[in-house]
Amino acid sequence: MLMTWTGRIALTALLMLPTFALVGCADGAAEAPEPTVASAPASSLTPTATPHAGAAEPVWPNDRCQDEQLAAELVERPDLSTATREGLAIVLTNVSERSCTYSGSPGVLLLGADGTHLASRDDKILGPIEPEAGALAPGESAQAEALLTYVATYDCTPATVTTIQVLVTSDGAGPGIDAPADLQVCGDAWTDFTVGSLVPVS
Repeated sequence: MLMTWTGRIALTALLMLPTFALVGCADGAAEAPEPTVASAPASSLTPTATPHAGAAEPVWPNDRCQDEQLAAELVERPDLSTATREGLAIVLTNVSERSCTYSGSPGVLLLGADGTHLASRDDKILGPIEPEAGALAPGESAQAEALLTYVATYDCTPATVTTIQVLVTSDGAGPGIDAPADLQVCGDAWTDFTVGSLVPVS
């Protein structure tokens, strides 16, 4: 009987070992410090993966800007000027009742008092070579920076520009957008006039 009783005690102890082991693990897990979790901004809790292609892209108007939708203004920009070139900005404002898109650099003609074509923008681009497209809601403006070489740097006959004509309609097919100007160019030779791409007015 003693051996049998002892055997039962040993068997009972063996059967209880897994329970003790599990209790020991549970106690250890409860006592271990929890990892610190920083509170993330609400925006970062939103999944960043785009649910479908193009979801983050801006909604652009279907129509490209036309000359008739815009008003032009020539603004002096001394901050852009250099020793040989005058800094300017051509500001275009959407004066129509519908939004439109623009991209790239506008065409610009420099005209005399009698409408004579005295100069035009050259083939160079001022600023980024690959500009981003933009949109103009009614009342919004975009601008293109420009540099005009001072006529004093040339050996030429000066002529006075009284009007700039900006061409935005595709292929220059529109009537142009006229704005008053007071610039000096060479009347009998080429004048360097570099225009940048249109960007939103900040």
